[in-house]
Amino acid sequence: MPTILGELTGFEAKNNVYMSLHPVIKILVPLFFSLDVLLIKNIHSALILVFLVFATLLFAGVPLRILKGFLILITSISIFIVLSFILFTNVPGNKLFEYTLLQVNAEKGTLVWKISITDSALIKAGMFIFRILAMIFTATLFVATVSDRDIVWGLRDLHLPLGFSVAVSLFFRGISLFLEDFKVIREAMMSRGVDFEKTSLSKKFMLYVNALIPLVSLMINRSYEVSLALESKGISPWTKSKRHRKLAFRRVDLAVFVLGFAQLLIFGVI
Repeated sequence: MPTILGELTGFEAKNNVYMSLHPVIKILVPLFFSLDVLLIKNIHSALILVFLVFATLLFAGVPLRILKGFLILITSISIFIVLSFILFTNVPGNKLFEYTLLQVNAEKGTLVWKISITDSALIKAGMFIFRILAMIFTATLFVATVSDRDIVWGLRDLHLPLGFSVAVSLFFRGISLFLEDFKVIREAMMSRGVDFEKTSLSKKFMLYVNALIPLVSLMINRSYEVSLALESKGISPWTKSKRHRKLAFRRVDLAVFVLGFAQLLIFGVI
């Protein structure tokens, strides 16, 4: 069964060893990395986390061409973070550069707006950037290695209700359905003479706003159909049913779990 990313882009992880892991493990590994993002306390641990997630992506065989689409986003966010720390914050530390942009004298004091670059500001900006990188890599690892079936089986093996497991699976399936519906609507608008490439930015924005009307209508109809299908099978959010298939944990699954939990403890300590 194709993964979530495979349905969206056609690219999937190619490492058979990682893809054959237990569904619970393939869910827990990105979860451990997500918790690590909350636990890192310094620039060194943040850099190590980025390296670990990227190494896991390489081991899982995720095509690196997928990450190219995030380069512009990562670059723009990084520039915004650095400028925010330089122009709008005053982080105490060793000053590397300082320049006054505006100085207004008033009765109650002097208002000064200046560029202030300190080592502490650069370190904090680096931590934010590395955290964003780790989150993007972790999300890519999850969608590139987990399918809808893995989500349902994995959450069921964690003894969560069937209805909840199906709802989570439908959430990720809904992303691909939303993009497909948007593509159909966009092609329909183009067939009626709308040229998105030559249209100005403001008019293009209004065209996309107008496209939300049929999108919302399709989403409501699709949600209604899915709810009827689930109701016909007797599935509610707290439905408990017998599992027709139970996957056994192997040694490699236990080894990956131990490694993931160990690195979570390490990041909680350092």
